[in-house]
Amino acid sequence: MTNVARDVPALASPLAPGSDPAAPAWPLLLRGHGLRVTAARALVLDALAALGHAAPEQIHEWAQPHLQGLNLSTVYRTLEVLTDYQLVAHTHLQQPSATYMLATHADHAHLVCRGCRAVTELDHDTATTLAGQISHTHGFDVDIGHLSLFGRCASCTAADLKGEHTRPL
Repeated sequence: MTNVARDVPALASPLAPGSDPAAPAWPLLLRGHGLRVTAARALVLDALAALGHAAPEQIHEWAQPHLQGLNLSTVYRTLEVLTDYQLVAHTHLQQPSATYMLATHADHAHLVCRGCRAVTELDHDTATTLAGQISHTHGFDVDIGHLSLFGRCASCTAADLKGEHTRPL
């Protein structure tokens, strides 16, 4: 599908400090991008605001009690539309399916441990320094929001040194 993002100013996260979590700004955000406001779209955005990072199955599980009859296929289609309009971003971590997040939370990289499956957000400064070095050396513009580095966390590395090996993924 083609990218259909419009030149609409990005709104601050509706759940930012000082905002009323009981009255998220999803309708304004959706309409500002030319989208109809639907229960499924609002719930997917609510789920991502609550969960941070989530696979479609996790979003579906979170939203199901709020909208009976919500199908997993609806969640996937909704995520596709919201991604096309750059309201949602995704990356590939350890799940077979993509992990989604609000676009306002997407400008960071992930460290994924192959031992214990822990996912840690890489701080923005480190990620942009790495992206800058790659750009300088290779002329390649890195999309930090899709950057996931796989390896072993400090705990798994320490366990390896003690001979308490964890099974790599």
